[in-house]
Amino acid sequence: MSEVQPYPLTHFTLQDGVVESSADQTLVDAFAADFQGLRHFGAKIGEALNLGDPWSGILQESDLTLGYAYSGQGTGPKDPGAGALIGTQALLMELLTDITHPTEA
Repeated sequence: MSEVQPYPLTHFTLQDGVVESSADQTLVDAFAADFQGLRHFGAKIGEALNLGDPWSGILQESDLTLGYAYSGQGTGPKDPGAGALIGTQALLMELLTDITHPTEA
């Protein structure tokens, strides 16, 4: 019986308005664009409901799951946080847990 191998999870850091990762620049740019769109959408909902900017966000499509979370120091564009991308649908809480508490591989 073969063991099922998980899809690789790509991590990103958010610091001083810059998204960084050890992934290639094309993937970093794609994550940054999706992160900005997700963050903007969350901010609009937060504004409409008087909740403020979101501390985290998850986008799930049929072939990927992307998420981000701020580290607790604020939710502004230059505040520190982290994100992750995986090339499949993933359980949302598991991805958010991995973003906020990454494990060493």
